[in-house]
Amino acid sequence: MKGLLLVGGKSSRMGTDKSEMIFRDGLTQRERGTQLLESVCDEVFISVAEGSGENIIPDAFGNIGPLGAIASAQKHSPDATWLILACDLPLIEQNHLADLASAHSPDIKASYYNSATDGLPEPLCAIWSPSSALAVTAAIISKQRCPRSVLGKITGRGLEAPGLWTLANTNTEADAIEIRARIDGSITEKTVTVSYFAQLRELTGTSSENIRTESTTPAGLFEEIRAKHSISLKRKGMMVAINGDFTDWTHPLKDGEEIVFIPPVAGG
Repeated sequence: MKGLLLVGGKSSRMGTDKSEMIFRDGLTQRERGTQLLESVCDEVFISVAEGSGENIIPDAFGNIGPLGAIASAQKHSPDATWLILACDLPLIEQNHLADLASAHSPDIKASYYNSATDGLPEPLCAIWSPSSALAVTAAIISKQRCPRSVLGKITGRGLEAPGLWTLANTNTEADAIEIRARIDGSITEKTVTVSYFAQLRELTGTSSENIRTESTTPAGLFEEIRAKHSISLKRKGMMVAINGDFTDWTHPLKDGEEIVFIPPVAGG
C-alpha cells in the first residue's frame, strides 16, 4: 500500500498554508502527516498542485481539487492501493490509519470512516483500491469532482467515526482554535442556550434548547449540533449572534450565553 498526503490545496479559508501549520510535537502538518503514513504504508508520496521532485505527484488533471489528486496517484501507480490523507487533520493518530488498513481487503474498492456529523464517507482519510480508478476517472470526465460522491457510488467499507473531532479539518481559524483546545486540554464545560430559526428550526424540531458543551467557539458548538440532529447544513453563508449581537465564529463561548444560528435565506 502506498500513502498520499494531500498538500496541494489553496487554504483560502484559513489564509495560510495549512500544511505548514504546527499543532503537535513541533512538526508541521506536512511532516506529521508524512510520518503517520510511513507508519502503515510501504511508500509515501506528496500530492501538490504543481512541481516535481522525489516522491512528489503533481496534479495531472488541473485545478479540480482532491479527486484530481487521487486520480493523479492512480495514474502514477495504477496497480497500487492508495491510502489518502489530507494534511489538515491534527487529531488523527497512527492507530486510526492502522485500523483503516486492517479493515481493508482487495475485493472492495474503498475503505473509509463515516463522518460523525452527517454519516457520509470521509474520502480524505480513506483507502482507494485500484478497482476504484474507473469510477474516479468517470467522475472527472463528467465534471462530478466530489470524492465523497464517488465513494457513495462504489462498493466500499465504512467504519464508524472515531469521534466528532478526530477527523476535523482545520479549514478556518475557528477550527484551529477548537482543535488546539483539545490538544492542550484547555476545553471546559459550559451550558448555553441555542435558538433556531427558519430551516434550522425545521431540522432540529425545536425553537431552542439548552446544551452542555465543551466547545470553545460557536463553530465547534454548531458541529456538535450538526451531529446531534443529523444536519447537512454547513457554516458557509450562515451567521451567528451571541447575546443579541452578531459576532464571528471565533468568539470564545462562556457559560450562560445565548446563541442564535441564522441560516442563509433562500430566494430574492
